[in-house]
Amino acid sequence: MKHNTPVFINLLAIARYEQMPDYPIQFMTVGNLSYTNKDEAQLDYAESQQDEETGEILTSDISLSLRNGKITMERKGDFSNTMVFAKGQRFEGVYHTPYGEMDMAVFTKEAACKFGKTEGNIHLKYQLNIQGNYTSTNELHLEYKAGKQHAEPEKGQ
Repeated sequence: MKHNTPVFINLLAIARYEQMPDYPIQFMTVGNLSYTNKDEAQLDYAESQQDEETGEILTSDISLSLRNGKITMERKGDFSNTMVFAKGQRFEGVYHTPYGEMDMAVFTKEAACKFGKTEGNIHLKYQLNIQGNYTSTNELHLEYKAGKQHAEPEKGQ
């Protein structure tokens, strides 16, 4: 049986580029945690950021699947991709952008996650290559916690 729980999410992502300052992104949002058993969960939330060139707000729907010791991140929207994180493993895929598609690869240096019905966290550290070239080393720290639920009175009482 699948359970759904509304959650508050606190996320910090840091991109480290060669010879450039770190590029941190931090935000808080709400999402939904779904789980079927103690070894499988999915965390869904929306992410918005402003395009630096046009000023337009770009939105992506993010889905993090936590299964079998792997974390899979699927991003849908203006910029979309799928990345699979497992410590010591490389994943290759395609990064879809409004400007065209680019080959990408991630090599996971660290991947840890603890998830429960009411709270949990994910920690990732990985190297990102675009079009075969080193792009950045990235860290992602995400914590979630269930929001307070208010019981609705049953009808007829």
